[in-house]
Amino acid sequence: MDQRLLPISNRGMWGFFMWTVRPTAIEVFALAALALMGCATHEPVTAMPAHPDLAPQAQARRADAIALDASTIKPMHQELLAIDLPTIVRVAAADNIAIRQARLDVDASRGRLDSRIGSAFPALTPTALFEIVDGNVRATQGNIVDVGFKTFHLFLAVEWVINPGRVYYEIVAAKKRLAASEHQERTVTIQTLHDAVNQYYDLALAQAQVAVAEKSLDEAKELLRINELRLRTGVGVPADKLRAEANLAERQQDLLNAMNRFYRASVALAVTLRLDAAVTLIPKVSELRRTTLVRDDLTIDDLAGLAMRFRPDLQGIRSIVEAVGADRGSAWWGGFGPQFQTVYLIGGIEGHDVQNVESIENRTGFNHQQRFVVGSGLRLSAATFGNLRTADAVIEQTVLEAERVQEEVKSQVVTALQNSRTTYQLIDLAWQHVQAAQEALRLTQTNLTAGTMTTLDVLQSEDALARARLRHTGAVVGYNQSQVDLLTALGLIDEHGLGLSIPEEGPEPHR
Repeated sequence: MDQRLLPISNRGMWGFFMWTVRPTAIEVFALAALALMGCATHEPVTAMPAHPDLAPQAQARRADAIALDASTIKPMHQELLAIDLPTIVRVAAADNIAIRQARLDVDASRGRLDSRIGSAFPALTPTALFEIVDGNVRATQGNIVDVGFKTFHLFLAVEWVINPGRVYYEIVAAKKRLAASEHQERTVTIQTLHDAVNQYYDLALAQAQVAVAEKSLDEAKELLRINELRLRTGVGVPADKLRAEANLAERQQDLLNAMNRFYRASVALAVTLRLDAAVTLIPKVSELRRTTLVRDDLTIDDLAGLAMRFRPDLQGIRSIVEAVGADRGSAWWGGFGPQFQTVYLIGGIEGHDVQNVESIENRTGFNHQQRFVVGSGLRLSAATFGNLRTADAVIEQTVLEAERVQEEVKSQVVTALQNSRTTYQLIDLAWQHVQAAQEALRLTQTNLTAGTMTTLDVLQSEDALARARLRHTGAVVGYNQSQVDLLTALGLIDEHGLGLSIPEEGPEPHR
């Protein structure tokens, strides 16, 4: 048996370890570093539980779908690019600037954690020193003598200065902030997807408005033709023709404004997707229907519970609360905790042309040298009390911020759910409005041909139908966007929550 491991009485357990095992300095450094690394090992943020399937089993097929016809859309500057929701989700998540910045924040937080872990290790200081002394020095007896010598020092110092409690809490705080930055990345991704999908619906709405404006323009042209014909045959009046011309000019203006809104919506979506803004984006689908993403049998309490569980910003603020709590522990240990210092130096010294007191010249070879120093101490400062008070205030502020975010999340869920319910009811009412307005216009045009109604009646009926179509289009788009808002408020917006199949290829230009 190794004699170093034999027990020695009356020394206690600590004495047994220090004096019977007699570890080397390197072993002490390694054991302490491994102990700290056990606390500092970075683990990924806990994986999110599987997202629940909130969509209804099947979407209702309705006759009130909004037709999207891109045949009359002309590109702003270059080409048309057809794009659909799956492509939008893939491109937005892959190359959006805000998402890339959030990922860099995660890398920065991981670097700060690595720095905190690195502070738990000893510092290595390789040093080479060449010294020349030529002149007078004081001898050990106190007299002044003439000397002249050269020495060369070469050594490696392993220095470890550590406050264990402070290092531990700094590592914990860095890990919590890394977790918060990862949650923030997910928050930015969710918000980017929300913006991109809603901008897509804005683009579809703008395209539908263009279609409505074009149809109104065609009807205005037909009305003008009828009034010109009636005037030539002697059954019309000039005032009807003038009103028809004014109506045509108004419809032309409406079409220009609708096209401009469409182009602005295209540019906004292109910026989010980091595509060329000069390329005109158009929806790839031929019709737009109401899409239910969250089934209506869930109560507000159910939805609020889902948001508290899945919203990454809530999880991030919880990590920040834990981080500032660790900051207080670091401040306490930094002010009242012990600091340990260990230095182990290994190297050698070489000298030559040495002249001693008896004027005897000597030459020395390279001589081995080791030094080992261990110490501990406290640094007590009145500033610690101020640091602790600041840390307590920061903790309270963070807790209040967490409560504010929690209340804001619930308000977002309530607002999105109410908007969804309202726009759902508006769709049916708007569709009834469209059908009634279409029948009214048909009857008015028939009566105009029979001579029982005037051109003004037809113009009013056309205006009523155009407003009804726009109301219906806005209701369908508003409902779809409110469903996206609700899914975002729950923290569940992704390709699965949107019911999409994400393609691997990118968008192709429209042919």
